[in-house]
Formats: sequence, structure tokens, C-alpha cells
Amino acid sequence: MDTAESKRPFPIRMAERLAASRFFTFSALIHAVLIFLGGSVVLFKHYAEPADFAASGGGLVSNDTSVEAPPEPAPRVTQQTFQPPTPEITAPTPSAISTTNLSTPTFQVLQAVPLTPTGAMDDAMVNTMARGMAGGLPATMSARMGGASRAQAMAMNGGKKESDEAVLRGLRWLMKNQNKDGSWGPGAKGAMTGFALLSFLGHGETPASTEFGPTVQKALGWLTENGAKSEGRLSMQLVFNKPGVYEHAIATYALGEYYTMTRDERVVDLLKRAVGYIVDGQSPDGGWVYGYTKEGPGDTSVSGWQIQALKAAHLTGLNIPGVDEALDKAMLDLQRVQGPNGGFGYKRPQDRYSLTGVGVLCTYFWKQKKDKSVMDGIDFIMSQTDKNYPVEYQGEKADLYAWYYNTQACLMVGGAAWTKWNRLFQDEIVKAQAIDGSWPPMKSMTNGAYQTAPFGPGLLYRTNLCILMLEVYYRYMPSTK
Repeated sequence: MDTAESKRPFPIRMAERLAASRFFTFSALIHAVLIFLGGSVVLFKHYAEPADFAASGGGLVSNDTSVEAPPEPAPRVTQQTFQPPTPEITAPTPSAISTTNLSTPTFQVLQAVPLTPTGAMDDAMVNTMARGMAGGLPATMSARMGGASRAQAMAMNGGKKESDEAVLRGLRWLMKNQNKDGSWGPGAKGAMTGFALLSFLGHGETPASTEFGPTVQKALGWLTENGAKSEGRLSMQLVFNKPGVYEHAIATYALGEYYTMTRDERVVDLLKRAVGYIVDGQSPDGGWVYGYTKEGPGDTSVSGWQIQALKAAHLTGLNIPGVDEALDKAMLDLQRVQGPNGGFGYKRPQDRYSLTGVGVLCTYFWKQKKDKSVMDGIDFIMSQTDKNYPVEYQGEKADLYAWYYNTQACLMVGGAAWTKWNRLFQDEIVKAQAIDGSWPPMKSMTNGAYQTAPFGPGLLYRTNLCILMLEVYYRYMPSTK
């Protein structure tokens, strides 16, 4: 049925309806414009932005310029077959080793690293430190440099806040008790200064550090000045006496770590010469003895410090002649002295609690694998700790020397052995610390209690060993971690 409305022209009717719904129309136009603009932005980004991962960007995010520390250089171990221990020691040169001991290399002795005035660090040193850090540390040492890496290593390995606080108290005690010339101790200064440097370096402290920088720099000045005077013998004597082999190795160990952490080229010549004495002083059976005389079978206690020094030299990346070959031969000597129950002996196959940690740590340090000799040694350590050698600082059988090595050996192996050892030693060492930050005398009369150390004052020796034990959570990480 026609109506008056239907008879009106269509354009007029449409205009009137649009006018009546003008708010709806306006909204529709606005949405259409927004949709058009949004589509344009999407198309633009599609062509203008690269993907998050780009091969040329060097990381998961294209503008991420952070670089992880490179992995530890793989040891250049010659192919060899480790022979079982023999009852008689004939000290042959193993046929599996293709090299022989090298004569001490002739290196120019380093001019002493100049002392930096307390409270001031010259620009050259700061720049050297920066270059060293930028170069990256071996993966096994990277966690010691503080910040998130150290906190992560502490958490991963079961370290407590109280342990790092104890380390800081110990380092402040060392700083306070440093001799004016930069050394430590009334005697055996090469060893005591080397130990103190290892303690500071283990916490990531270098001459560029805010609190401990001047202390470390003064120590380096004393070590290099006197090392040059003694022609690279870091026992600070012109002839190696019996305890001098300990002193020399400990100080060389510290100098090697220092170079790896800082790339300070001024210590290279002295370090090379010091390492040369160790390489040249190795006995035919692969061990080391007092005075580097090469007479008689290797002494596991002496050898342990030489091996640690050589491993530090290896990590420098300087490719010092004879280092890797000497470490290969040292493994044969350690195998020679391993006892029937997994322990390690002094000069012959034995199961000695005080030396088993030496054998396990040094074997793992170089071979970087948990082979039967390592695992047998760990089993011996744990069983003897349960039965005969409780970890009690004031106990009758307390042995810091054994604990120093056992702590590192158990961390390297990890698993249940580390979980148990960490529970035994950590709180015990922390609570034993004196108020001033040192570690006091022990009731034990064992050699490892160090009332007076055989090559240095007992107070300094105990304090450094305890600091190094509590730094274990971040000082050296197993290659598998």
C-alpha cells in the first residue's frame, strides 16, 4: 500500500535518515580511518624491522653487544697410555711422553713493577686492567670477578652470605697486616706474599679494585722487584733450598693468576722465567722434590704446588715452553703413588688422608674428567672423613692442609660428595674465624694444623688457607659447569 512517505523521492529520504543517525555515521568513519592507519604501520614494520635473531647481530638480540668469557683453552695433551703403578721405582722416562725436560729458558728478567702511591692508581695500570678484563677470562675463572656471576656461582654451589662476609673480613685482616714493603710475614715472604695474592685474586681483586687495589699493587711491586733480584726464583734466594720449592711454586701460581686476570705485560718475562725453573726441576718420574734436585722419587706434597702453578701458567695462554708436557708427566707420577684403597701416598703408593685431596685435585685440574682414579680418591676422602678425620676446627685431628685440597677436589667432582663436604666444612670454617678476621691457633698437633707452618708463620698460613677454602664457590669452576 502506497503511503505519503513512499511517494517522496529516495535521495531526500536517505539524507533525512543520515542526518537522524549522524553520530553513528561519524563513528563509522573514524573507525575506518583508524583501521586504514593501523594496516599501514604493520606493513611498514614488516619491511623495515629485521627479525630478533640475525646472524650479523652477534646474539639473540641484534643490538646485544655483551660477550661471554671464552671457554677454557683445551689442554694440549699428548696421546699416552697411563700405566698401573709398579712396586719398584726405577724413575724411567715414560715412552708415552715424547718430550723431555727443557733447560731453564733464558728470559730477560723483568724490571720491577713500580709501586703505585697508596690511594692513587696511574692511568696506565687502570687501562691495563680494563684491557685484561675486556679480553675475557677462562670459563673456569670467570665467576670470581664479582657481581651477578659470583652471586650465581655462590647460589649454584651452596655458598652462604656468611661465607663471603668471612672472606671479606679475612682480606681486610690481610690488608691491615701487610708489611710496609708490600710483603707479608716475618719469614718465608715469597710463600706468604704469594698466598695473600692468591686470596685477593680469588675474590676478583686487582690493582684496579677500589678497596684492595693499593694492597694488591704493593704486593706485586715487592714480588716483582725481589723476584728480579733473585733471577726469577720467587723463593727470593739465589739457590733453592728445601722449603724454597714450596715458596717458589706458590708465588709463581699467584703471578700466573695475576697475568690471566689483568694481561699486565710487565710481569710476563718474570713469570716465564719462574715457570721455567719448575719445568726444568721436574724429576724423571714426573714429580718434584725438595731443592728441585731430581734425586729420588717425586714428593706428592711438593708436586701439588708445582702442578697448581703449571695449571695457572697454562691458563695464561702464553704457551710457555714445556708446561703442558710437564703436566702430562706429572699425571703419571700421581698415578704411581695412588694406593690400593684410592688414597694417594707421599713418595710411594699409599692411602694417606692428608695427601689424597692433592692427588684428586691435581689429576682433575689437568685431565678434566672424572676417571676411576679421581672417583676412588673421592670415595677414600669421604669414608675416612666419616671414620677417622671429622671436620672440626678445634678437633684433635684437624688438618687444614687436607681440607684445602679436599674442598676443591669435592667441588670439582660435585654430586653427593660436594653436597656432603660443603655441609661439613662451610659453617665450621666460618664460625672458627676470630673477631679480627684471622683464623686462630688449633688444638690439633697434626702437621696440617700449622701452629707454625714448615715454610711460614702459622697465623698467615691458616688465614689464607681458610680464605681460599671459602672462595671455592666461585674461584675455580669445573669445566663441566
